[in-house]
Amino acid sequence: MIMKSLFSKIFVCFLLTHILASLLTYAYITATRPEPRSVQRTRSQNNTTRSPYRGRRYGPPRHIQQKFELLRWLGIFTAATAVSYGLARYLTAPATKLRQATQQLADGDLSTRVAPQMGKRRDELADLGRDFDEMAERIESLVTAERRLLADISHELRSPLARLQVALDLAGQTADEPTRQYLERIELEGERLNELVGQLLALTRLENSAVDASRESIEIATLVAEVVADADFEAHGHNRAVQIVATTPGFIKGNTTLLRSAIENVIRNAVRYTAENTAVEVALTGEGEQAIIRIRDHGPGVPEDALEKLFVPFYRVELARDRQSGGVGLGLSIAARAIRFHHGEIKAINAPEGGLLVEIRLPLAIGAQQEDK
Repeated sequence: MIMKSLFSKIFVCFLLTHILASLLTYAYITATRPEPRSVQRTRSQNNTTRSPYRGRRYGPPRHIQQKFELLRWLGIFTAATAVSYGLARYLTAPATKLRQATQQLADGDLSTRVAPQMGKRRDELADLGRDFDEMAERIESLVTAERRLLADISHELRSPLARLQVALDLAGQTADEPTRQYLERIELEGERLNELVGQLLALTRLENSAVDASRESIEIATLVAEVVADADFEAHGHNRAVQIVATTPGFIKGNTTLLRSAIENVIRNAVRYTAENTAVEVALTGEGEQAIIRIRDHGPGVPEDALEKLFVPFYRVELARDRQSGGVGLGLSIAARAIRFHHGEIKAINAPEGGLLVEIRLPLAIGAQQEDK
């Protein structure tokens, strides 16, 4: 069996080293050990006089000696195994803790620290743990500052936008027709900016877990049908459609507003990029204890190396797909955080027949239907 872990390699190395050292020590002691005086005296007498005991073995019988040898080797092997295990465990435990901490940091837990788990170690591995903590603390401070900045800017922009809307309404009452067209354009851009600010606020609330944590039993098929109906109504104005191709009943414990927003953002994103005179396909199925929502468009798709980045805030694919849409790259980010808030998963792949396929997995609430009734 191939040894892949560092622990097994160090353990076997120490074990073989101990066994080899024991063999060499035993061979040396056996080769240099002097015979007992009684044996030497008897051998001297046998060389001068004939004795009736000549040719007999002195000491314990051979089978007793073999048992002692077996016990001796068993003791050596047991001691070598215990010492090797302890040394291997001592050397690899910090590496295991660092690996776990790295995975937690990669999963978004920026408060992960590993130095307290190192104990009183003062070796290179302990230094590596302290360096990891400094890196994690720096990353946490930068990310926290970025989130606070986004939240502050979003809040500060809300009031000027509200006043701008009021001023536009008042100006529109007395403006002539040419001027009214410019005011309508300003109003449109203001609405887009207001929508962007709302998305930023929603994103910062989700990232800081500052959302309503109340959960209720949600019939997922009904929720998906309502979102699809609204999106289909909007899509018809752009010569597109949204349709359900499969549905399965099921209940989820969660926040209705957040789930609706997540599904809505993904479907609207698909409507924005699907080709004209095509329909966005929405399929709701069940797999084990999970509800799976698949949303597929008939657009140009996304480069393979950009699929993982679609859920990063403000990320935009460098294609005409994004430039024509006018999006800012927040819809899928908000959806991803809302899904993770419900302990679900979301991913994007390129459909074999063309277009982008977004898959959402949410844990089903077992027995929620009976409780709700």
